[in-house]
Amino acid sequence: MAFRPDYTADPFYLSILNSITDTMIVIKKDFTVDYANQSVQCDSVDEAVGQKCYALLHGRTTPCEDCPCTDVFKTGKQSRSIRRSGHQGEALQKELRVYPILDVDGQVARAIEIVQDLPFYTDSSPVALPASPGEKTAFFGMIGQSKKMRALFHMTCLVAPSNATVLICGESGTGKERVAQAIHQLSPRRQGPFVAIDCGALPETLLESELFGHVKGAFTGAFQNKKGLFEEAKGGTLFLDEIGDTSLVFQSKLLRALQEGETRPVGGNRSVKIDVRLIAATNRSLKEAIAKKTFREDLYYRLAVMPILIPPLRGRLDDIRLLCDYFIKKYTQQNGKGPMTLSKEAFEVLLRMPWKGNVRELENIIERGVLVSQQSEILLESLLIDEEVTSFAPPIFGSLLSGTKEVRTRVERERIIDSLEQHNGNKSRAARALGISRASLYNKLKQYQISSAA
Repeated sequence: MAFRPDYTADPFYLSILNSITDTMIVIKKDFTVDYANQSVQCDSVDEAVGQKCYALLHGRTTPCEDCPCTDVFKTGKQSRSIRRSGHQGEALQKELRVYPILDVDGQVARAIEIVQDLPFYTDSSPVALPASPGEKTAFFGMIGQSKKMRALFHMTCLVAPSNATVLICGESGTGKERVAQAIHQLSPRRQGPFVAIDCGALPETLLESELFGHVKGAFTGAFQNKKGLFEEAKGGTLFLDEIGDTSLVFQSKLLRALQEGETRPVGGNRSVKIDVRLIAATNRSLKEAIAKKTFREDLYYRLAVMPILIPPLRGRLDDIRLLCDYFIKKYTQQNGKGPMTLSKEAFEVLLRMPWKGNVRELENIIERGVLVSQQSEILLESLLIDEEVTSFAPPIFGSLLSGTKEVRTRVERERIIDSLEQHNGNKSRAARALGISRASLYNKLKQYQISSAA
């Protein structure tokens, strides 16, 4: 866009700029601040203008070594970086996003820099935030470096800054609440509360009272007025888990609340304005529920503004080793045990399991193995896996070659399908991404019975 220096003189545009809760400045090529919004940590906005950005934002006397502003002025393209910092003993990360402002000749005249504080968790904490999705294997308690998990991390980062309603779909045990918490922690509402409720665990009448609140005398046992979770989560995020288990009557009331932006307590005669970001989750197909007339189609589209799909564990087998190592370390430390490793035999069996309980099931098995094992190597028998489950695995004392081959085949097949989807079915590009020839790709399509239209 062309630079308009009179923007900040217009009350309308000025009100828009000052409504941004994150720190935002406009700088010149010599790093001098030309404008600062009211979120800048300074005695006054006027005091910020004329300072060097590195002094104002980072307390430095010289420009930052990895300054994204420098990249923007050189390339004319937006830039982003994350830095670790500290404030009054609190560990923080700052995300710096910089965008170019072009003059009438299309040259970079100034840059807009937006700074957002992100929570940072130390190695002893249960979660860690990577500088960008996929750079590390831990992302807000979610472990993985497979393509599907990197895509999930990336989508979480894209969705978080908005106020859009999110629908998280995934099987039980995949970590739907962790994704919801990550979205909350990365959002402008992170200073507000994160309130979660399992909709499938409560009967309809109690669920309505929990969410919307009730007035004294509304029903037997209502001895006083009670705020609902919509009010409790004011300014933050409300997470509705297992939304697919609710009744049509409740769905109708929830839809009305979302459309009107207000709720009415059970037994009350006045409405209460709500200010929450809603994230819903389900472990079942809501589209199938719509076809069966057990879920409202209009509510589905209201919730699924930003849909996120969490892959099941059996769909990302290359993450199992990382997860095993993570859980072994976690439970050996919790139980005061020394370093432990998983035997090759036990690991091969884990690769062949169906994982109906997903990551939660794997965590339980590893915890059990750590507790039972009396030596540094966790053997298969220490995992105490049901005989029915181990029938999916190769014989304990037999050759593991066939099992390993099958696992590799499944992983390779999924990678081929992923590559084709990523390149919109273009086989030449998919083959290059996979590091194989086009002829080899055609052979594998035939071998694994993958449709050419995939």
